[in-house]
Amino acid sequence: MFWKYTSFESKLLLKNRKNWFIGVFLLLFFVLYFMYYQQITPPTLHDQKSGEWGMAYAAFEYLDLTRHDIPEVAEVYDYYTEIASLVGMQRWYIGNGNDSEQYVDNGLEINRLRLIVDDLGNRGIPDHLIIPREEILKEDAMLRYIKENDLPIESDSFATNQHLTNVLGMFTGLLLLVIVLISGNELLVYERKHHSVLKGFPISFMKKVTSKIAVHFIQLYIFLVFGFLFGVIYVANKLDANEFSFPILVYKNENFIAVSTSEYLLYMFLGLALIIVLILSLSVLFNMLFRNAFANILIGLGIFLLPDIASAAGLKATFLHPIKYIDLTKVLSGDLATELGNSSIDYWNAMATLGIITIVILGTIFTINKLVYHRVPKDMPLEKAF
Repeated sequence: MFWKYTSFESKLLLKNRKNWFIGVFLLLFFVLYFMYYQQITPPTLHDQKSGEWGMAYAAFEYLDLTRHDIPEVAEVYDYYTEIASLVGMQRWYIGNGNDSEQYVDNGLEINRLRLIVDDLGNRGIPDHLIIPREEILKEDAMLRYIKENDLPIESDSFATNQHLTNVLGMFTGLLLLVIVLISGNELLVYERKHHSVLKGFPISFMKKVTSKIAVHFIQLYIFLVFGFLFGVIYVANKLDANEFSFPILVYKNENFIAVSTSEYLLYMFLGLALIIVLILSLSVLFNMLFRNAFANILIGLGIFLLPDIASAAGLKATFLHPIKYIDLTKVLSGDLATELGNSSIDYWNAMATLGIITIVILGTIFTINKLVYHRVPKDMPLEKAF
């Protein structure tokens, strides 16, 4: 009976124009984003190093003004003399020198010296020229991965990964939340408004809920995956960015590690699957409590904004932090840990927390249904649920 009910739900979904609109949007979103993004030329690695050399030289000049009077500044000056020289050589290696191995070795040495300068308190360096320790560690993790995997470096080597991380950063979080809330805003309300012959079928309420969540999840996930694949194909062909071997940085165990693009996408799409299931489960709960399709969207958005409201009010409200875990790119990049001031927020901790929340929501749905069932007269069994 479960499979008959699921088949019926699938047919309803195929006839629903709203869900087809969402599907088309997911298919086109990534391609349309890349079509817009191609108008913006991301800085090449040579451009980035040129800017970095300019910052190092400016810091070098500031240090030169006070190094004769303050011994600690003189020590930092000596380190920056070497740093500026090594960055200048990196510009040569990435440009005309074409020596990837030496570029990486110089970069590792630069990071070692910068960490020493950071330990010395960056004495004598203006705040706007200080490179944060976090950025140094990110660069170091990236270079070590390149060295260990013997990857060649070209000036535009990081272009493809920039495209992928940018578009996923745009999609996850608020946009994903809105899409799934709209998709699931009538999971139970639709059946209540449009009675069908299957309403009286001998199938438990939780099996109905499982069927509805599964059908909507499969539809959303298929369109999401194919939409992303179309976007990747467009990037590879139109933007001439088909080098996927370079690493992407991931925040893990209060540190940064570099992983391959395929591993990053595996983390991303596993996380997106869990997030979609969570939001669909939340939609079922909202349908039970408020029995209104619009309330599902408005209350869902309101909950997502609660951490920002609490922060604006000066409240720490750590218990609200898991709400922001659906912004998966920020979790993976470590930006969310920095933004919320919680260094324990990494991918696996976020996944475990979201999994627990999903189980709690499903448990709440089961409990509410049981309570409603006991309140309904025994001669009206079909009114016990949606």
